[in-house]
Amino acid sequence: MRQLSKTTQFTKDEKGGVAVVMGLAIVPLVLASGLAADYAILQTAKARLDASADASALAAIKTAQNTIATLSATNPNPKPQAISDALAQAEKSFYAQAGKRASDLIGKPTFNVSIVGQNVTAQVAYNAAMPSNFGKIAGIKVMNYNGAAGAQLTMAKFLDFYMLVDVSASMGLPSTIAGQNQLAAASPDGKQTNGDGCMFACHFPWSKSYGYARTNNIQLRVDAVGAAIAQLMKTAQDTATLPKQFRMGVYPFVTHVNSFVDLTDDLMGGQYSVATAINYNPATQMTDFGKLLDGGDDKVFARDLNPYYKANPNIPADTVTMGAGGSHLHKVFDEISAKIKTVGDGSGATKGQPFVFFVSDGMEDSQWYDTSTGAWPGVTKYPTPPGQTVSIRAMDPAKCTALKARGVTVSVLQIPYPAFPNPTNYANSEAYKVNDAVPNLDAAMQACATPGFYHKADGPADIAAAMQDMFRQAVQSARLTQ
Repeated sequence: MRQLSKTTQFTKDEKGGVAVVMGLAIVPLVLASGLAADYAILQTAKARLDASADASALAAIKTAQNTIATLSATNPNPKPQAISDALAQAEKSFYAQAGKRASDLIGKPTFNVSIVGQNVTAQVAYNAAMPSNFGKIAGIKVMNYNGAAGAQLTMAKFLDFYMLVDVSASMGLPSTIAGQNQLAAASPDGKQTNGDGCMFACHFPWSKSYGYARTNNIQLRVDAVGAAIAQLMKTAQDTATLPKQFRMGVYPFVTHVNSFVDLTDDLMGGQYSVATAINYNPATQMTDFGKLLDGGDDKVFARDLNPYYKANPNIPADTVTMGAGGSHLHKVFDEISAKIKTVGDGSGATKGQPFVFFVSDGMEDSQWYDTSTGAWPGVTKYPTPPGQTVSIRAMDPAKCTALKARGVTVSVLQIPYPAFPNPTNYANSEAYKVNDAVPNLDAAMQACATPGFYHKADGPADIAAAMQDMFRQAVQSARLTQ
């Protein structure tokens, strides 16, 4: 009985039971803690190599873009070199970022770069392993991990802008109502024949209104357009994300299109830049571009009025002068099309995607002035006899069709042509012809534009703002169509 009571006493000793349980439990607790520590180390290592993969993919797409931007001016197919450079930079970047963790890698990471159109895609993947510290207790000697990363870049496009600008006599209208009233009150042009002062700054040799406007700092529409182009150069320069991404050329016309500045990536600052040729003076609101206003001399090339003119060998040289006395819109689209040698997709500096900025009031004037005879061929009477086409009329938008069919975007800036409040029979009833045509101008200019690329502005501030909008729209549309 005594022995039994001792046994019973032992089995009832709770301290002994706790010790046994704790002894049995401590091994898995230590193992679990150790595995948790191993897992934390593994996650730190994986985070480091994941970051390396991310950096590697980004380095690849940026390198590809830079190579294409650098080589595209001279290499018609820079993509193979861009891919090679991107792969090399991706590997270099991965190992630089990985540091000591590179020793975990099982073989080399895989790097893939593809360029389709304007899209550059990079993929990076790796496999790695690290020794286990506590996992060995459970037979886990090595812990494997892996990761992958990708990056994609839609490259900015190279864009070419052809400024097709009307410099016919109608662009001699002062850019503000105040300027128009001032000129009409002071100018002697037209008073002897017409009884009214001319509100257009006529630039013909016998005219005095152009000189008066320049002397009195009355900004003309031709100057307002020139100022807007000059201001646009800074926007383009500040917007560019690639070297030489934007090229601009300025092509004024009267009866023919001429080159004032051939297509160039020198936008501002340089001797041959667009801004230098325009020579906008904010203090006076005048520009050297304003000197292009139809001067009644059919022997002048536009380049003659640009002392810094530098021919682009890739642009066909002008063979005819600007002409005088009219505004031959039926010719200008074929002539600017001839200067656009190739219609690129924007993938390289020699493959610029072309945009034509057509700036005009849209008034066709098929007459012209012959300086050798003083005659005005092409003028029709008013009313125009049946079977004849009136010499002053709204442009035919069908003339824009062939240019757009080539893949050229035509962005139109219409500057309204004012109707004459008191038309007379002066100059073969020119004012009556104008007034008949004015109601048709808006529809004609809208139809000429690529759908969605029509703008209308009057006054210097609105003209400048519209030009900025046209540029931003061109850049945005190039991105959206990739």
